[in-house]
Amino acid sequence: MEDVFRHGEGDTIYDTQLGLSNLVIVHSTGVYSHRVSWCQCPGADKDRHLHLLKARLFPASITRPQSAFTFNVLDHFLIDALECKTSAMSFYQKLRCFTNNAFPHEISDRYCELMWVFRIWRDLMNRIRFGFGHETDRSPAPGDLALYCLACPQPGINLPSSWKNSYDDWLVMQRYVVNGNFTAQHMKMKTPEDDVSLADGKGYMVTEEPYEAHITESIEKNEASCHISNHRAVNAANVQRSNLRATGVGATACARHGCFVPHSVVDFQKGERYVVTSLYYHLC
Repeated sequence: MEDVFRHGEGDTIYDTQLGLSNLVIVHSTGVYSHRVSWCQCPGADKDRHLHLLKARLFPASITRPQSAFTFNVLDHFLIDALECKTSAMSFYQKLRCFTNNAFPHEISDRYCELMWVFRIWRDLMNRIRFGFGHETDRSPAPGDLALYCLACPQPGINLPSSWKNSYDDWLVMQRYVVNGNFTAQHMKMKTPEDDVSLADGKGYMVTEEPYEAHITESIEKNEASCHISNHRAVNAANVQRSNLRATGVGATACARHGCFVPHSVVDFQKGERYVVTSLYYHLC
Protein backbone atom coordinates (compact mmCIF):
# COMPACT_ATOMS: atom_id res chain seq x y z
CA MET A 1 0.00 0.00 0.00
CA GLU A 2 1.12 3.51 -0.74
CA ASP A 3 0.97 6.18 1.94
CA VAL A 4 -1.90 8.60 1.61
CA PHE A 5 0.22 11.73 1.96
CA ARG A 6 1.86 11.03 -1.40
CA HIS A 7 -1.40 11.53 -3.29
CA GLY A 8 -3.83 14.36 -3.78
CA GLU A 9 -7.53 13.76 -3.43
CA GLY A 10 -10.27 14.40 -5.97
CA ASP A 11 -11.31 12.72 -9.21
CA THR A 12 -11.31 14.25 -12.67
CA ILE A 13 -14.13 13.85 -15.19
CA TYR A 14 -11.92 11.55 -17.24
CA ASP A 15 -11.29 9.32 -14.24
CA THR A 16 -14.99 9.18 -13.47
CA GLN A 17 -15.82 8.01 -16.99
CA LEU A 18 -13.25 5.23 -16.72
CA GLY A 19 -14.46 4.19 -13.29
CA LEU A 20 -11.30 5.38 -11.51
CA SER A 21 -11.15 7.13 -8.16
CA ASN A 22 -8.90 7.70 -5.19
CA LEU A 23 -9.91 5.63 -2.18
CA VAL A 24 -8.52 6.23 1.31
CA ILE A 25 -8.28 2.92 3.16
CA VAL A 26 -7.83 2.87 6.93
CA HIS A 27 -6.19 -0.31 8.19
CA SER A 28 -4.82 -1.36 11.57
CA THR A 29 -1.30 -0.67 10.28
CA GLY A 30 -1.95 2.84 8.97
CA VAL A 31 -3.86 5.07 6.54
CA TYR A 32 -3.31 4.44 2.84
CA SER A 33 -4.53 5.65 -0.54
CA HIS A 34 -5.28 3.50 -3.56
CA ARG A 35 -6.15 4.20 -7.14
CA VAL A 36 -9.28 2.09 -7.56
CA SER A 37 -10.78 0.90 -10.84
CA TRP A 38 -14.40 0.01 -10.22
CA CYS A 39 -15.89 -2.99 -11.99
CA GLN A 40 -17.97 -1.96 -15.02
CA CYS A 41 -18.64 -5.41 -16.44
CA PRO A 42 -22.14 -6.11 -17.81
CA GLY A 43 -24.37 -7.37 -15.03
CA ALA A 44 -22.06 -6.18 -12.26
CA ASP A 45 -23.38 -4.34 -9.23
CA LYS A 46 -23.59 -0.61 -9.84
CA ASP A 47 -23.40 0.14 -6.12
CA ARG A 48 -19.77 0.68 -5.28
CA HIS A 49 -20.27 0.14 -1.57
CA LEU A 50 -21.28 -3.47 -2.26
CA HIS A 51 -17.95 -4.09 -3.99
CA LEU A 52 -16.14 -2.72 -0.94
CA LEU A 53 -18.12 -4.86 1.49
CA LYS A 54 -17.31 -7.99 -0.51
CA ALA A 55 -13.64 -7.03 -0.17
CA ARG A 56 -14.09 -6.70 3.63
CA LEU A 57 -13.96 -2.91 3.44
CA PHE A 58 -16.63 -0.87 5.22
CA PRO A 59 -17.38 2.31 3.22
CA ALA A 60 -17.99 5.65 4.90
CA SER A 61 -20.68 6.43 2.29
CA ILE A 62 -22.98 4.37 0.09
CA THR A 63 -23.43 6.93 -2.68
CA ARG A 64 -19.88 7.81 -3.74
CA PRO A 65 -17.45 6.25 -1.27
CA GLN A 66 -14.05 7.89 -0.99
CA SER A 67 -13.05 6.33 2.35
CA ALA A 68 -13.24 2.79 3.65
CA PHE A 69 -12.24 0.96 6.81
CA THR A 70 -11.08 -2.63 6.90
CA PHE A 71 -13.02 -5.05 9.06
CA ASN A 72 -9.79 -5.69 10.90
CA VAL A 73 -9.31 -2.09 12.06
CA LEU A 74 -12.96 -1.87 13.20
CA ASP A 75 -12.59 -5.04 15.27
CA HIS A 76 -9.33 -3.66 16.62
CA PHE A 77 -10.95 -0.40 17.71
CA LEU A 78 -13.92 -2.27 19.20
CA ILE A 79 -11.64 -4.20 21.58
CA ASP A 80 -9.37 -1.20 22.14
CA ALA A 81 -12.28 1.01 23.22
CA LEU A 82 -13.71 -1.69 25.47
CA GLU A 83 -10.59 -2.90 27.24
CA CYS A 84 -8.25 0.12 27.06
CA LYS A 85 -10.92 2.89 27.06
CA THR A 86 -9.27 4.41 24.00
CA SER A 87 -11.10 7.33 22.42
CA ALA A 88 -11.66 7.51 18.68
CA MET A 89 -9.41 10.56 18.41
CA SER A 90 -6.50 8.83 20.15
CA PHE A 91 -7.00 5.66 18.12
CA TYR A 92 -6.96 7.48 14.78
CA GLN A 93 -3.99 9.59 15.84
CA LYS A 94 -2.13 6.34 16.51
CA LEU A 95 -2.90 5.17 12.98
CA ARG A 96 -1.61 8.46 11.56
CA CYS A 97 1.63 7.98 13.48
CA PHE A 98 1.92 4.44 12.14
CA THR A 99 1.67 5.85 8.62
CA ASN A 100 4.05 8.78 9.01
CA ASN A 101 5.45 9.25 12.49
CA ALA A 102 7.51 12.28 11.44
CA PHE A 103 4.61 14.26 9.95
CA PRO A 104 1.33 12.71 11.16
CA HIS A 105 -0.52 15.96 10.48
CA GLU A 106 -0.01 15.39 6.74
CA ILE A 107 -2.16 12.26 6.85
CA SER A 108 -5.78 12.73 5.79
CA ASP A 109 -8.17 13.25 8.67
CA ARG A 110 -10.82 10.53 8.71
CA TYR A 111 -11.82 10.93 12.36
CA CYS A 112 -15.45 11.86 11.64
CA GLU A 113 -15.78 8.98 9.19
CA LEU A 114 -14.40 6.61 11.83
CA MET A 115 -17.05 7.75 14.30
CA TRP A 116 -19.87 7.19 11.78
CA VAL A 117 -18.67 3.81 10.57
CA PHE A 118 -17.79 2.46 14.00
CA ARG A 119 -21.23 3.33 15.38
CA ILE A 120 -22.88 1.28 12.63
CA TRP A 121 -20.30 -1.51 12.94
CA ARG A 122 -20.87 -1.86 16.68
CA ASP A 123 -24.62 -2.10 16.16
CA LEU A 124 -24.21 -4.72 13.41
CA MET A 125 -21.90 -6.84 15.56
CA ASN A 126 -24.36 -6.65 18.43
CA ARG A 127 -27.22 -7.79 16.21
CA ILE A 128 -25.15 -10.69 14.86
CA ARG A 129 -24.28 -11.87 18.38
CA PHE A 130 -27.96 -11.97 19.31
CA GLY A 131 -29.01 -13.81 16.16
CA PHE A 132 -30.42 -10.94 14.09
CA GLY A 133 -27.56 -10.45 11.66
CA HIS A 134 -28.73 -12.72 8.85
CA GLU A 135 -32.52 -12.59 9.27
CA THR A 136 -33.94 -9.56 7.50
CA ASP A 137 -37.56 -10.63 8.12
CA ARG A 138 -37.22 -10.59 11.91
CA SER A 139 -36.44 -7.47 13.94
CA PRO A 140 -35.34 -7.44 17.58
CA ALA A 141 -38.04 -6.71 20.13
CA PRO A 142 -37.49 -4.39 23.12
CA GLY A 143 -34.63 -5.75 25.21
CA ASP A 144 -33.62 -8.43 22.69
CA LEU A 145 -30.12 -6.95 22.23
CA ALA A 146 -29.20 -7.27 25.90
CA LEU A 147 -28.29 -10.18 28.16
CA TYR A 148 -30.30 -11.01 31.24
CA CYS A 149 -28.71 -12.60 34.31
CA LEU A 150 -27.72 -16.14 33.36
CA ALA A 151 -27.92 -17.45 36.92
CA CYS A 152 -31.42 -16.19 37.77
CA PRO A 153 -34.33 -18.62 37.27
CA GLN A 154 -35.69 -18.42 33.73
CA PRO A 155 -38.31 -20.89 32.42
CA GLY A 156 -37.19 -22.56 29.23
CA ILE A 157 -33.55 -21.61 29.77
CA ASN A 158 -32.30 -22.94 33.11
CA LEU A 159 -35.59 -24.34 34.47
CA PRO A 160 -37.35 -27.50 33.20
CA SER A 161 -40.82 -27.33 31.70
CA SER A 162 -42.27 -28.86 34.87
CA TRP A 163 -40.67 -26.31 37.18
CA LYS A 164 -44.01 -25.28 38.74
CA ASN A 165 -44.49 -28.81 40.07
CA SER A 166 -40.85 -29.36 41.03
CA TYR A 167 -39.93 -26.18 42.93
CA ASP A 168 -41.50 -23.95 45.51
CA ASP A 169 -42.42 -20.46 44.36
CA TRP A 170 -40.08 -18.75 46.81
CA LEU A 171 -37.14 -20.79 45.52
CA VAL A 172 -37.48 -19.72 41.88
CA MET A 173 -38.82 -16.22 42.48
CA GLN A 174 -37.02 -13.43 40.61
CA ARG A 175 -36.00 -10.60 42.91
CA TYR A 176 -35.13 -7.08 41.74
CA VAL A 177 -33.53 -3.98 43.20
CA VAL A 178 -33.85 -0.40 41.92
CA ASN A 179 -31.18 2.27 42.24
CA GLY A 180 -30.25 5.58 40.67
CA ASN A 181 -27.15 7.60 39.85
CA PHE A 182 -27.51 11.38 39.98
CA THR A 183 -23.99 12.08 38.61
CA ALA A 184 -24.59 10.53 35.16
CA GLN A 185 -25.82 13.77 33.61
CA HIS A 186 -26.51 14.37 29.94
CA MET A 187 -26.51 17.90 28.52
CA LYS A 188 -28.96 19.05 25.89
CA MET A 189 -27.82 18.87 22.29
CA LYS A 190 -27.87 21.84 19.95
CA THR A 191 -29.38 19.70 17.19
CA PRO A 192 -31.17 16.75 18.87
CA GLU A 193 -32.65 15.68 15.53
CA ASP A 194 -29.16 14.61 14.47
CA ASP A 195 -28.99 12.12 17.35
CA VAL A 196 -30.45 9.13 15.49
CA SER A 197 -30.72 5.96 17.54
CA LEU A 198 -29.81 2.67 15.86
CA ALA A 199 -31.33 0.42 18.54
CA ASP A 200 -33.87 2.47 20.49
CA GLY A 201 -35.17 0.31 23.33
CA LYS A 202 -33.49 -2.84 22.01
CA GLY A 203 -30.92 -3.00 24.81
CA TYR A 204 -30.98 -2.00 28.46
CA MET A 205 -32.44 1.49 27.95
CA VAL A 206 -36.21 1.83 27.59
CA THR A 207 -37.79 2.95 24.33
CA GLU A 208 -37.62 6.74 24.25
CA GLU A 209 -41.00 7.74 22.82
CA PRO A 210 -43.29 5.69 25.15
CA TYR A 211 -41.17 6.67 28.15
CA GLU A 212 -41.40 10.39 27.34
CA ALA A 213 -45.16 10.01 26.85
CA HIS A 214 -45.41 8.36 30.26
CA ILE A 215 -43.49 11.22 31.90
CA THR A 216 -45.65 13.84 30.17
CA GLU A 217 -48.96 12.23 31.10
CA SER A 218 -48.04 11.38 34.68
CA ILE A 219 -48.90 13.81 37.46
CA GLU A 220 -46.07 14.62 39.82
CA LYS A 221 -46.84 14.58 43.53
CA ASN A 222 -44.89 17.12 45.53
CA GLU A 223 -43.24 15.74 48.62
CA ALA A 224 -44.31 17.22 51.91
CA SER A 225 -41.53 19.17 53.58
CA CYS A 226 -40.52 17.51 56.84
CA HIS A 227 -37.41 16.76 58.81
CA ILE A 228 -37.16 13.32 57.20
CA SER A 229 -37.62 13.96 53.47
CA ASN A 230 -36.29 17.50 53.32
CA HIS A 231 -32.62 16.55 52.98
CA ARG A 232 -30.11 18.62 51.08
CA ALA A 233 -29.12 15.68 48.88
CA VAL A 234 -32.71 15.03 47.85
CA ASN A 235 -33.43 18.70 47.21
CA ALA A 236 -30.27 19.09 45.16
CA ALA A 237 -31.16 16.06 43.05
CA ASN A 238 -34.72 17.28 42.43
CA VAL A 239 -33.70 20.73 41.20
CA GLN A 240 -34.68 21.33 37.57
CA ARG A 241 -31.66 22.15 35.40
CA SER A 242 -32.49 23.77 32.08
CA ASN A 243 -29.16 22.86 30.45
CA LEU A 244 -29.50 19.12 31.13
CA ARG A 245 -31.48 16.62 29.10
CA ALA A 246 -31.10 14.06 31.89
CA THR A 247 -30.09 14.70 35.50
CA GLY A 248 -29.20 11.08 36.17
CA VAL A 249 -29.97 7.48 35.37
CA GLY A 250 -31.93 4.76 37.13
CA ALA A 251 -31.76 1.02 36.61
CA THR A 252 -33.36 -2.23 37.72
CA ALA A 253 -31.10 -5.19 38.50
CA CYS A 254 -31.50 -8.69 39.86
CA ALA A 255 -31.11 -8.69 43.63
CA ARG A 256 -29.01 -11.83 43.71
CA HIS A 257 -26.23 -11.02 41.26
CA GLY A 258 -26.58 -7.32 40.37
CA CYS A 259 -27.08 -7.83 36.63
CA PHE A 260 -29.12 -5.16 34.83
CA VAL A 261 -32.55 -6.11 33.54
CA PRO A 262 -33.00 -5.56 29.76
CA HIS A 263 -35.24 -2.64 28.78
CA SER A 264 -35.42 -1.19 32.29
CA VAL A 265 -32.84 1.63 32.46
CA VAL A 266 -34.33 5.14 32.37
CA ASP A 267 -33.16 8.75 32.47
CA PHE A 268 -34.05 11.15 35.26
CA GLN A 269 -35.54 14.49 34.20
CA LYS A 270 -35.83 15.97 37.66
CA GLY A 271 -34.27 13.77 40.28
CA GLU A 272 -35.87 10.61 41.62
CA ARG A 273 -39.47 11.49 40.93
CA TYR A 274 -42.32 9.19 41.84
CA VAL A 275 -43.48 8.77 38.23
CA VAL A 276 -40.06 7.49 37.24
CA THR A 277 -39.74 5.17 40.22
CA SER A 278 -43.19 3.70 39.58
CA LEU A 279 -42.14 3.00 36.00
CA TYR A 280 -39.37 0.69 37.23
CA TYR A 281 -41.81 -1.66 38.86
CA HIS A 282 -44.18 -1.41 35.90
CA LEU A 283 -41.38 -2.54 33.57
CA CYS A 284 -40.42 -5.44 35.82
